[in-house]
Amino acid sequence: MHGSLSLQVTLASQMTTLQASPALAVPITISVHNPADAPMTLLRWNSPLDLSAGLLGVFEVCDTGTGQAVPVDTIKISRKLPASLEDLVEIPAGQTVNQTVNLPEIQLEEGHEYSIRAQGIWHAVWDMPLADVTASQLNDLTGSTRGQFQSNIAVVKVE
Repeated sequence: MHGSLSLQVTLASQMTTLQASPALAVPITISVHNPADAPMTLLRWNSPLDLSAGLLGVFEVCDTGTGQAVPVDTIKISRKLPASLEDLVEIPAGQTVNQTVNLPEIQLEEGHEYSIRAQGIWHAVWDMPLADVTASQLNDLTGSTRGQFQSNIAVVKVE
């Protein structure tokens, strides 16, 4: 198995309680852990580490009582190719990168609990430090691997 497929995506698992309001922006704390013995560099695009992840459909929100998915507004972003070095993030061997992402304002009902999960595809992961990714590799994503990610489920309660 390629190291990139071993990246572990975790959402803060403690129960989060939010105060009811007509529409809530939900903050999600994400951790991506590299359990490998070597650093990995990944393309942030459409991943939990994308600065726009909350708007890109990376997160699924469901009412735990009804099992119904909650609509989350999403956007599609046209990206300029090739990716830039700012679009990459290095995760050192055995280390974790943390980020907080805000889901857009969504309609959550008072007295309900909601499950949140991140899922999608790593578009490019290199088993090397960021400094070793060449312009050529960045241009055509050679030497990288792709793989799916899926996080644990975090629960949010609205009071």
